[in-house]
Amino acid sequence: PFASIAKATLASKHSIISCITDHIRKAVDIVGSDYLEIKHPILFNFHAKLLLSMFNDPEKVDEMMLAKLMPFIENGVKSPMKSFRYSALVVISQLVLTVKLKEEVLNSLCKLLITKLRADTAPASLSTLMVVFQQQNVQNLSKNTLKKLLRHDESIDVWKILKDLAERTDTTKFYNVLWAELV
Repeated sequence: PFASIAKATLASKHSIISCITDHIRKAVDIVGSDYLEIKHPILFNFHAKLLLSMFNDPEKVDEMMLAKLMPFIENGVKSPMKSFRYSALVVISQLVLTVKLKEEVLNSLCKLLITKLRADTAPASLSTLMVVFQQQNVQNLSKNTLKKLLRHDESIDVWKILKDLAERTDTTKFYNVLWAELV
């Protein structure tokens, strides 16, 4: 059924993903994000499942499709709700695993992950950033974005998280870009 939903979503202006996103926004206004996160986490899972179904066939993912879907991913990353952020991070990870992205898209994804870093999901966000670097060919990031990453407030110990990640996974590509930009 998700294949037909995905096809219908891409063909129409008013897609089910738009409806689910609007529904989440209205629910936050009515009942609050805490209630929504505790009582209705399925909304975030369904939202992520819909977005993930769009990337099942990497051959069909083009710039136009990405332009339609990126705002929904951004909404998740920017959200104050942890479940919504986690679902967006899963979508980003799957996207970079299945589709070869252009440099502009990669830079905007990396910038989004870095600038919208929150203390409660920082390890997951930085892990997702490492997946982007491992799976794609990120050549550079703006110095301002990298400085923002390194200057995050005290509630986020970026260096500790990066050290922990380096112990578990390959962070070479990330550090190569980091040092090339900062030196």
